Amino acid sequence: MSSISQYKKQMFKFGMYGFLKNLRFFEPFLLLFLIETGGLSLFKIGLLISIREIIIYIVEIPSGVIADMYGKKTQLMMCFLFYIVSFTVFFIGGFFPEYWIFIIAMGLYGFGEAFRSGTHKAMIMQFLSHENIVEPKSQVYGKTRSMSLIGSTVMSIASIGLILLVKGNYQYLFLISIVPFTIDLLMILTYPDYMNVKKESTFKLKTFLKENWESLKYVVKQRKVRTFVFDASAFQAGFKSIKDYIQPLIVLTASVGFIEAAQLAEDQKEKIYIGIIYAVIYIISAFATRNAYRLENKVRKITVINFAWLLMGLTALFLGFFTEYVLVIFLAFVLMYIILNLRKPIIVQEIGDVTEEGRRASALSIQAQLTSLLLVIFAPIIGYIADQSLSLLFHLVGITMILIFLITFFTRLKLSKENS
Repeated sequence: MSSISQYKKQMFKFGMYGFLKNLRFFEPFLLLFLIETGGLSLFKIGLLISIREIIIYIVEIPSGVIADMYGKKTQLMMCFLFYIVSFTVFFIGGFFPEYWIFIIAMGLYGFGEAFRSGTHKAMIMQFLSHENIVEPKSQVYGKTRSMSLIGSTVMSIASIGLILLVKGNYQYLFLISIVPFTIDLLMILTYPDYMNVKKESTFKLKTFLKENWESLKYVVKQRKVRTFVFDASAFQAGFKSIKDYIQPLIVLTASVGFIEAAQLAEDQKEKIYIGIIYAVIYIISAFATRNAYRLENKVRKITVINFAWLLMGLTALFLGFFTEYVLVIFLAFVLMYIILNLRKPIIVQEIGDVTEEGRRASALSIQAQLTSLLLVIFAPIIGYIADQSLSLLFHLVGITMILIFLITFFTRLKLSKENS
């Protein structure tokens, strides 16, 4: 038996990986870049998001086989190469804002996301097993995860200074982001060689489709599993579809905000607001996720899952009435992230509890796939509505979520009476 204290250097690398990969300095301003520099409508941005999600969905299917055939280190390095090329294309798009350039950039970004998903966690697990580490996996994951959250917070704060430094030229944020991603790529090269062991593995489409079909049939036939999987997917997709509209909202409210320094222009104020809001969101999200289990001990899990729809709906509806006030935008989005991060670990656990042991991974995989498919549908529609009115968008989202809460609440109430 070994202890992680004996492998401080490798544990530091695991932590730095998470820190560096979250230094996407363009992230708080991505929609603004596409709107202001690219001249894109919100509907076209929604289509770009759909393209990204379709690629992630398709490429994630054989990604495990690719890791087996070429090694996990090789796959993770390929992932960072896709990211770096994507950032480069986005940078070029800042000077030649053609829609097809943004399609290529977003597509490459999707490849990077698909190749990265789950790979590093698998490498950590492999390291713990190979070195016979005595500490629980959750403890090790917690330490590396904390570095990722620190990276997100640093990114949000640093992006404020960077965007002011480059005088609002968003494309340079993509160029700057290449630096930490290149360092991450080079650091992965120094991981132990046994993490790149190649196995004989082939992807058989027929076998994959059969297994997917069996898992899908199981999820559909089991009422409780079906209910929770669809509930989790719809909630996640709905939130992802609207979360980035904080950026255009801030642009509309920069002149009536709470930063009144005379030396700051309105476009500088909006960038400061966005950076601060994202930093606070990441800090609070980390706290909410870490403490979600405490809520389980005080409130029934099903109550948290159900009422999250109501709270999220009321928050969106309220925001729709006050889209001209930056303080309301700030509080509303922080509350949305708190609700999401309190709910997510609870519903994942609930899906695990109602699913047979041998089907849990498949159920969670289908839930992730369904989230992507719903996002493919939702993103362009929500983008089109946002083009007409951001206020209307949040009103419709709020009303829809409240209706889902009411339908779910009374359906489960009826079922409980029938079973009693």
